[in-house]
Amino acid sequence: MTKTLSISEAAATYGTAVADLQQPLILQQQGQPLAVMVSFEEYQHWRALAADEAQRRLAGWRSLEELLEEVHRQPSDYTAEQIEAEIGVARSEAREIRDARRRSH
Repeated sequence: MTKTLSISEAAATYGTAVADLQQPLILQQQGQPLAVMVSFEEYQHWRALAADEAQRRLAGWRSLEELLEEVHRQPSDYTAEQIEAEIGVARSEAREIRDARRRSH
């Protein structure tokens, strides 16, 4: 569960003391969320997740490049226009799937 404080409340509460952040602390300014204070361990966890995600995406792009190289090495009876049309259809399908996933979250 998160706790919400104004910046002035946070300053008064945590001004010179080390905060025991068992849960995230949302800081507000003029009633609007401004920042979140989390424990250093949680911050490290989030950074690790972001790094893992970046590595996963990079690996995905590398796999795609390898697949494209293999496809280009194989002979094809398709014209460039037919290939472009197929790519357009695949992109549309991928967008529909992505948008459906976003709506479900």
